[in-house]
Amino acid sequence: MPARFHRIEALFGGLLDQITYGQLEALVGNADACEDEDLDYKATHYERDNKAELAKDIAALANTRLRQIRAIVASNVRPTPRIELIAKEDAPGSNQGILLIAVPRSLDAPHAVIEHNQDHRLAYPRRDGDTTRWLTETEVATAYRRRFQQLNERGDRIVHVDQDAENTADHLAEDIHIHGQGTALLTLALVPDIPGDMAIDNHTVRHVTEQELHSVPLLGRANETFTQSRVGPRRIILLDQEQPANHVAELHSDGSGSWAVTLSAWLLETSETNPWPHGADTDEIVTLVMSGLRHLARHAVTRTGASGTTAIRARLLSRTHTHSPVALPGGPRWQAIHLAHERQVPGQQTALRVSTTANRTATGHAHALLDDLADGGTGLAQATSLLLSDLFQHYGLAEASQITREGTINTSAWAEPERSRITAWANQAGVTAS
Repeated sequence: MPARFHRIEALFGGLLDQITYGQLEALVGNADACEDEDLDYKATHYERDNKAELAKDIAALANTRLRQIRAIVASNVRPTPRIELIAKEDAPGSNQGILLIAVPRSLDAPHAVIEHNQDHRLAYPRRDGDTTRWLTETEVATAYRRRFQQLNERGDRIVHVDQDAENTADHLAEDIHIHGQGTALLTLALVPDIPGDMAIDNHTVRHVTEQELHSVPLLGRANETFTQSRVGPRRIILLDQEQPANHVAELHSDGSGSWAVTLSAWLLETSETNPWPHGADTDEIVTLVMSGLRHLARHAVTRTGASGTTAIRARLLSRTHTHSPVALPGGPRWQAIHLAHERQVPGQQTALRVSTTANRTATGHAHALLDDLADGGTGLAQATSLLLSDLFQHYGLAEASQITREGTINTSAWAEPERSRITAWANQAGVTAS
């Protein structure tokens, strides 16, 4: 999938691979389309003997955000950044026009230009506004330290974001003395590899609250989910109207985010081989994970400017007390729970399919393209399938049967009313349902 540049797309009037030569030509004289940190213009093509200039421009953009060009970049920039080349002819069949070189912000920054006429010395350019400057030695050292530090921090970050959502949901329940009676908690966390930035101030809180309280994040639904907002440390917290809240969302200033949703569990028959009487509904889990991923990704992309790939994590936690007559120090607080799914059986009305394994808590991990999640189409369905396969395997299920890795909806695997809801969403979103 081509890289997304949301400010540039808004300025140009469309996706980079879809805009026309005429739209680009119309930018001449547009004061809003002047050069900036993420935009540079060249009146003429890079000459073959001026490789350093092309390498410098590409590396500078990558440190911030046709074959010959790719070869020059590959041999003159270290590490080689990702680039997208998009040619726009001024007329059909013409060999003249405009060449767009799209350079996303890079996780591998800092990028160096190899100066072949200086004993292959490495120099590090960076965009500052509409100009390019060279990083000092101190700035280069700082950039390398940041690269490796961020690799470690991203893994820790998603754990903290996830646990914060769990803690918020549990504190809300404890405030009104609600105890688990056949319930589970589903948490979902998203942390972009390239974070964004959103100020948490009165204006932002009012703006986000107004948007969220009139939006419908749950797929296949017609009514709003969140009815109130709060401010937390570097985040805005959304709650539904229930007491305690069944749906909690935390939208962080760096584009990270999380959901925590309380689920009602099916009551199951117990036996000597299965002492655990509750199972979380897989239809509900699939819908919530798709809904939450789309909602969180849209916050990250549209409000904070986060980009690239993103780590995603889903956890299922029992919130059904053990009710043990003897409180053992260090003993488990919660019963283990199964996954359960209502399905049609020939000759019968319905039957529950129950997972072979029960857990008190289980976690699934995956990575996805942030824009795929925000777009809310097939890419969202594919990422959900990948994430839930990793989660459901802890319960003895190879995958979520309701959705495939190719991103299609398996309608026969859903029970009503969720089947009708998710099919309506899929038809609207252009996702294959069969």
